[in-house]
Amino acid sequence: MTVFRGTISVIKAVVVELEQDGLRGYGEAYEDLHWGVSLDSMVSALESCRRFTADYALADPRAFGLKIEALLKDKPNPAAVSAIEMAACDLWGKLRNTPLYRVWRYDPRRLPLSSYTLGLDSLYRIIEKFNEQPNWPIYRIKLGAHEDMTILRELRKRTKSPFRLDVNGCWTKQQALDYVDELKTLNIELIEQPLHPDDWDGMARLKEVCDIPFIADESCRCEADIDKCVGFFDGLNLKPVKFGGLMSTHRALEMARARGFKTMIGNTIESSIAASATSQFAPRLDYVYLDGPMLIDKKIGVGVQLDQGRIIMSRENGVGFSCRTADNRNDSI
Repeated sequence: MTVFRGTISVIKAVVVELEQDGLRGYGEAYEDLHWGVSLDSMVSALESCRRFTADYALADPRAFGLKIEALLKDKPNPAAVSAIEMAACDLWGKLRNTPLYRVWRYDPRRLPLSSYTLGLDSLYRIIEKFNEQPNWPIYRIKLGAHEDMTILRELRKRTKSPFRLDVNGCWTKQQALDYVDELKTLNIELIEQPLHPDDWDGMARLKEVCDIPFIADESCRCEADIDKCVGFFDGLNLKPVKFGGLMSTHRALEMARARGFKTMIGNTIESSIAASATSQFAPRLDYVYLDGPMLIDKKIGVGVQLDQGRIIMSRENGVGFSCRTADNRNDSI
């Protein structure tokens, strides 16, 4: 996967396992050096919580997550908190013998389609990647190169499916303004983080001249940022790794909806653990991308599945992940 920050061929991640009453819960978080999240820092943070978790009887994952945050207050590490809290949520659901989406009373019949991601690359390679999945109903296209508009024109020749653009904040205001008129003709469903996260004046100007929905990602990294985005963005990408876990994301999701935002959650290059955990929010979301496991070679288990964009929820309790191999299961609905 390539984004404007560089190419990722190997992703380093931590997987947390919590066990209670013969049941096991799993959580995951990945290294992101751009935001100062290293594998070593996550492992160190998690190791410092080992003694506490050994004696903890899980009853409420939110309370558990707050205690973990308190333990790490001198060296906050939202990614590590997210991984261990995800494992706690998984275990909590399994102890209750139900998936999280049912605990939250989400209707699994209301599922949006998942987009398929085309990473930033040369035009030739992007067309190659597109040809591997030419019939997907929605494409999420990573942009940030000098060929952005050429790439969009060439892809539009090959499909009528809507495009969701993820710019990761690398366009300037003038670039975005120069692109606006043509973008309106290319069936662009939304644009995620078009400008640098601190360019609020630029976002205000874009909102004046463009009616394509704008989704905040890097501009919304914690609950306090939700209100900052009012008037500048139409929706928010609420990744659990940013908000410190699933329960915090659940609360942020309701806050965002109460303020009129469209909501998006997705997973990047992550395994079925994180993708399945993200899928628990799907019935409550406007936009989702769960194709992360399709982008990695090594599978560590099974969970949520995609069928040309259609989400097939797992029958597993908790976050919907199982370490069993796909050959030995029949667990989807």
